[in-house]
Amino acid sequence: MLRIAALCLLLTIAGQTRAQEASPAPEGALYYTMTPDIITNYQHSGDQLGYIRVAVELMLERPEQMPLVERHMPLLRDAISSLLAEKNQQEIRSLAARTELASEGQRRLNDLLLKETGEAPIRRLLFTNFLYQ
Repeated sequence: MLRIAALCLLLTIAGQTRAQEASPAPEGALYYTMTPDIITNYQHSGDQLGYIRVAVELMLERPEQMPLVERHMPLLRDAISSLLAEKNQQEIRSLAARTELASEGQRRLNDLLLKETGEAPIRRLLFTNFLYQ
């Protein structure tokens, strides 16, 4: 009876070890989806305001940086919302300007995180959905 219990215990430990070996930590970049989408206004034309809604993905360097980004998410969301609100109609609607907007957003977020934490974890900012009116 003792032998059977020892054998069961040994098999359980071996199975857990194999499961840990089979699922290594992810390497390379990973993505963080900012939810919900960011919705704000921009200067449409003259005194009129336009409406913009964007879905944002942040490419991070390492998995350990995920909690850092999550902890500072209100600050990051505000920075992106402010950046979009500063733009005019031509800057919002132009594809080339939109690419520059993503680069500028990445720089702003990394600058904020560098001031707050001493790290700049965002490799790239991606707009996965970009709706304007």
